[in-house]
Amino acid sequence: MADLLDTAPIQLAPFITPRASRDRLARLLEADAAVCAALELVGPLSGVLLSRAAGGSASGMVKIVDEIEEGNLFAADPAIALVGAYGAALVKVSAHVGEQDEPG
Repeated sequence: MADLLDTAPIQLAPFITPRASRDRLARLLEADAAVCAALELVGPLSGVLLSRAAGGSASGMVKIVDEIEEGNLFAADPAIALVGAYGAALVKVSAHVGEQDEPG
């Protein structure tokens, strides 16, 4: 995901910065702190909701822009749920930004 964010179009920069450096993310992952790494990848500007059911499945939700629907994802691992929800939210924001750039 960090690779994708590093190559994102400039129009998305306000939505994906600030966020943790690659070194910081690597240190968190090495320390087995995947959920912390996921939170730092998402960054401080997005709304985040992360929950896990007693049975173990996790639900992640990320809201980047108030006017655009949030991204949601269910997964067995909370960090995967959060990163997946962030990816889904970025797709929605990217589509919205693309619509704004179209002539018409």
